[in-house]
Amino acid sequence: MKTFLRIRNFFSSHLPGSSHRHSIREIRSPMDCIPNEILSHIFQLILLDPEENPACSFSISQVCVRWRDLAISSPSLWARIAFTFPIEKFQFSYARLALERSGSQPLSLLMDCRDPEWDWEEDGHSFRNEYMEAILENLLPHAARWKSVDLLTDTWAPIHIFLRLTKSLDDTPRLESLSLSRCNAYFAARGQVFQPIALRDPIPLFGGAVAPRLTEVALVGVHLDWMNSALRNLTTLAFKYHALDVLPSLSQFAAMLESSPHLEHLSIIGWGPHLDPESLSIVTSIVLPSLTKLSFGFIDMAYGTQLLSLFQLPSLRELGLEDVDRVVSPLETQDSHQILQWLYSSQPTLRASFAFPDGVPINPIPLQSVRKLELQSVRSSREIFSSFFQCFPNLVSLSCLDVSDEVLEALEPYPVDAMGSMSAKVGCRCPALRELYCLDSNAELLVALVTSRSVIGSVAPLRTVTLEYSRTSRPRYDSDQYIRLENTGIQVLGVSSSSEASDSE
Repeated sequence: MKTFLRIRNFFSSHLPGSSHRHSIREIRSPMDCIPNEILSHIFQLILLDPEENPACSFSISQVCVRWRDLAISSPSLWARIAFTFPIEKFQFSYARLALERSGSQPLSLLMDCRDPEWDWEEDGHSFRNEYMEAILENLLPHAARWKSVDLLTDTWAPIHIFLRLTKSLDDTPRLESLSLSRCNAYFAARGQVFQPIALRDPIPLFGGAVAPRLTEVALVGVHLDWMNSALRNLTTLAFKYHALDVLPSLSQFAAMLESSPHLEHLSIIGWGPHLDPESLSIVTSIVLPSLTKLSFGFIDMAYGTQLLSLFQLPSLRELGLEDVDRVVSPLETQDSHQILQWLYSSQPTLRASFAFPDGVPINPIPLQSVRKLELQSVRSSREIFSSFFQCFPNLVSLSCLDVSDEVLEALEPYPVDAMGSMSAKVGCRCPALRELYCLDSNAELLVALVTSRSVIGSVAPLRTVTLEYSRTSRPRYDSDQYIRLENTGIQVLGVSSSSEASDSE
């Protein structure tokens, strides 16, 4: 209700008061002057806040008779339903009420089964199987109205129950977005296998039935019958943190991607398909003509480069690279040079370009067209990053999340030898770069980078630079480091130290 209170307070304080006298019965507050159409729109804005509990519709209906009548007569206010741990009777009561009052409106469903105090034992989770069965018992009769479904779990059992109880669905005409997430990256680690073994047999999504309007799918740690799951005509696909022993074959994976010719955003985090010599002899390339954004998280770099080498992404504009091995094996640190080196050596200027049958040269992953780049937990040498950044002449926005110092060093201007020239020339990688976001980066290196790029003259200075502190407290406002950052035009985010907080009090 915080958003709602802010909106109400705004209207109460900003609407002009009437110049005529009214009794308390005629008007109690400026809010009473607002027509029903505008008030209903305000209620809709409240529900657009993802942090707002969908059950706030019920709270709105309890304020006064007018608001109750307006809320009950607005079916869209009841179209969001959430079940969150711990499951309580009120959630079921509200769900039944919302299903009735939402009429024929398409439904947005959230089922969050995660327990913050879970002890990582698969069989000892506090979210019991009967909870999931009871939730679906309420929701399944309205499957024809599902618009979006988001299921978050710690363990496999709730997702398995969802797949089992929905396999007989043959009519989800409004479903546009589906997210099934087993939020446990551990299973993507090297040598890990799918658990529990008793639930390992795959189930096809919706029994293999086609959801005609389904365009956005996220599968995180999810094991499906890949052959018989009808995943096609997607625009967004996230494929994350799967165990090695339950991956789709390369042929199945390629068929899934190529049956979505308008796919725009693809995330592969951890592992993609099985790559074996036989399948690689059959599938030699995966062409995604409409893909504009690729997020690629790697654990094994040999596997990662082999998978990347299959893609042809002529429309690529955004690229994200993450060393996921730091997530699943936090005690180990690997150098990412193999991935970075493959990417820059695959560019036409550094290799013999290959061609379509008509002879037109192509570039499988055209880094020169990328305008937005995100690097997370990536480590390598300054030389490797220098060669890598040389391939991004049109890069506008760069995000560096927990990367090594060498990333910032590689963006520094560098001298260019000019034969017979009396004056030294200065070059700059990523000359179009305007926006730089850094998380937990070296503050002094960032100040030096921003300063050096602002004075060389051959490129425009960075326009927006942000440094956010996450692992450590940000510098105090009165510290020399904070002052240097601020004077350089760098925005500083993060929580201050406890000493600064106590001083302000």
